Formats: sequence, structure tokens, C-alpha cells
Amino acid sequence: MSFRNFIPTVWSAQMLKSLKNDNVAVRLSDARYRSDAKYGEEIKINGVGKVNIRDYVKGEPLTRDGWEDQSTLIKIDQQKYFNFGVDDIDKRQAQGDLMAALREEANLALSEAADRYVYSFYPEAGQAVEQASLTSGNVLSTVTAAIKALYKNNVPKNAAFSLEVSPDFLEKMLLADVIYGNPNGDTFKNGFVGRVGKWLNVSVYMTNNLCKEEDKDCCILRTKRAIAFVENMSQVEAYRPEDSFEDALKGLHVYGAKVVRPDEMCVIKCGYGAEDKI
Repeated sequence: MSFRNFIPTVWSAQMLKSLKNDNVAVRLSDARYRSDAKYGEEIKINGVGKVNIRDYVKGEPLTRDGWEDQSTLIKIDQQKYFNFGVDDIDKRQAQGDLMAALREEANLALSEAADRYVYSFYPEAGQAVEQASLTSGNVLSTVTAAIKALYKNNVPKNAAFSLEVSPDFLEKMLLADVIYGNPNGDTFKNGFVGRVGKWLNVSVYMTNNLCKEEDKDCCILRTKRAIAFVENMSQVEAYRPEDSFEDALKGLHVYGAKVVRPDEMCVIKCGYGAEDKI
């Protein structure tokens, strides 16, 4: 039997790491809570409300507050799987490692599905900026309007932002020459294309998995804390089907997400009615 070196726990970890490398939306979310979640479980994220500040008056008793529980639950309600096989004859005739190529394609497909799921939460953003006709002339002011909206929502001034944009949005930024930095091959593979301006703490990522409203892209500006994501590559199994002469591999990816800090997330809805000239 093939796959003599197959170790489920090792392969599962490798595939999950590969998923994170290919993700944009997932990798830019807060994924520190658990990585061994099971389908149907709920993960509780502890949180507390704001602390009251009062004037101190000498001689008067202090007012002592309790604490407000603002915990939230993330339901693990997504299950995606792959299952493929390669005939023994095909393996002998194929050039290169056919199973490895198929594993890579499975990783890519799973990562795209997870990203689309995360982006589906865009309606829960605490702020929204609309631009009916995005051009190179107004793209920077559109981005800064979103940044301003988050700052007015009391997002920490030293917060790092990720701006996740479509190829059309990126084109306007490139024409406006507002992206700085030279990403290396690894970072570019993960969607990173540079930073906005020289002084703004905003990293730009390009993705094809954003949602749309009619003809408008729903791009996202957020901090890493805005969306919590919990995942687990719960099973990866190599097996030999009894009804054929082939090696097969199947895997199950389970996950869930939730907007836990909507005040740290802004959706930028934009169309592209006007033509730009270089």
C-alpha cells in the first residue's frame, strides 16, 4: 500500500499551516483562541465592558462598580471536505508527484472557501464608506475616510490596519501611486502588495474572494481583532479504496467565525463607473 509514511497528525498540521499561508481573510483575523474545535461546538471568548472613571472628592466614599460580561460565542458551523483518488496506472504515467499536486489544489480550494466565508460577515462592520465611482483621483481620500471613521470609533491610534481590496480597487491605487514597499515573493503570494502612503499604518492585501453588492466591491479595512476565527483540520486520511486500484486522500476542515469588534471594521463599497488614464 502507498502512503507508507503517512502520519495523520503530522499531515493535518501541515495542511492547516498551508491553508493559513494561502488565506488572506483568515490569516488577517484573530485566530488565537483554539485550534482543536469540533463541528457543532461553541467557543466562548471572554470579554469585559468599559470601566467607569469618576471624579475623586476627598472625604466622600468611593463608588465601586461590578463588571460587565461581554463574552461572545463562536459557533463552529462550517464543514468542508475534499476526497480524491489517483489510479495506479495514472501515477506511473504522470510526470512528477501527482498526489502532491492534488493536495496543493485541495489546500487552495479550502482556503478560498474559508476566505469567502469570513468576508460574508462584511454587513456587520461598524462603519461603512461608499464610493459610487472609484478613480485614481479619489481612491486615497476614500481610504482615509474609512481610516477616519475607525479612529472616530475610538480604535487605538497605534492600531495596525489591513486593507483588503479587489483587483479593480488595487488598480486605482497603483494608478494613483499610493502604495509603498516592495513585498518579497512569499508575502506577495499571501496577498500582501504594500502599504498605503509613507506614514499610514495600513497594509494592503489583494483578494478575489470579497463579496459584492450588485456592481460594487465590498472591500474591508479592519484591525486583526475585528473578526475571530476558529478552525481545525480535523481529519486527513489516506486510504486504498476496495473497489479500485488507486490511492486516495480525504480531509475535513471545520471552522467558525464572528465579528467580535465591529467598531474596528469598516466596509468600503465602491463601483468603477469612470475610466482612468495612465
